[in-house]
Amino acid sequence: MNQPGFFGNLYRNFFSFSGRLNRKPYILRSLLAIFLPVILAIVLFYVFAGGFKPAQEYLHKDLLWLHVVLHSLLIILAIFMGFSLGVRRCHDLDKSGWWLLLGAVPYINIAWGLYLACKRGTVGPNRYGADPIRDDYERMEDIAESLRAKHKDPKK
Repeated sequence: MNQPGFFGNLYRNFFSFSGRLNRKPYILRSLLAIFLPVILAIVLFYVFAGGFKPAQEYLHKDLLWLHVVLHSLLIILAIFMGFSLGVRRCHDLDKSGWWLLLGAVPYINIAWGLYLACKRGTVGPNRYGADPIRDDYERMEDIAESLRAKHKDPKK
């Protein structure tokens, strides 16, 4: 069985625009996509500023450009991750990823965000792929059946 490595799983979970993503992974990965860059930005600030003393001057002025570049990359990465998660969530609702642009409309974006987080995806396969929940259920049924066959009671 060809198992993808760490980077394969990272790409598939956070940077792929194909397939479907149900509610729970969407919410959890979205939280990670929001908070991980924030935490890394705080760490970057701590490293480059030399601590959190309010009156302290920026210690590494010659490396200020590096701090700005790394922080900008974190922001771009978080935006890209958010788009990837949102597009796959739209796919789970049997909608095109272009529907994600509703998030740019004031006031509608709040309702749209709640819809993405709360609405159950299409039951069964749709034009974007198989139902991720049903696939997990079928895999569990296959495992249970193989365990039943393996541990069949010889007395019966």
